[in-house]
Amino acid sequence: MRRTAPAITALGLGLALTLTGCFANPLDQLTEGLVEGGVEQIIEDQTGVDVDIDGTGASLPADWPADVPTASGEVVLSTATGGTFSAILTVANIAEAESAFTAMTDAGYTEISTLDLGEGGMTRVYENGTWNVAILAAQNDDGTATMQYTIAPATQ
Repeated sequence: MRRTAPAITALGLGLALTLTGCFANPLDQLTEGLVEGGVEQIIEDQTGVDVDIDGTGASLPADWPADVPTASGEVVLSTATGGTFSAILTVANIAEAESAFTAMTDAGYTEISTLDLGEGGMTRVYENGTWNVAILAAQNDDGTATMQYTIAPATQ
């Protein structure tokens, strides 16, 4: 537990610095790169989790499962550890999230759980024998939507 607190603190600090655009000098890109790289390294060292933090758009892990349909949008945060993957994306609107749910069943996944939270919030869980995929979607005040994917091997 003691190793988790520094990682969470570092993540919070890194996200605050990279997402707020607080730097307004010519060394902006260099400073942001050092902060992002430093925060990523601290979290990875403390947790063993591969983390990608980038205030201008991160990317999905290189080994993100290709057979999991994933919405197109800006990747805000992604992790991969021990065959389990997670990503937070910002998409154009809640309709994009609803299309992602349809894409899962079109790709042969079975919906095993659904929860509508009202006010533009919803969660769906899918499986296909290889992967269990949980997708949370929530509409933002500006009309965009935030989606979180969590993918784990079906054997876990």
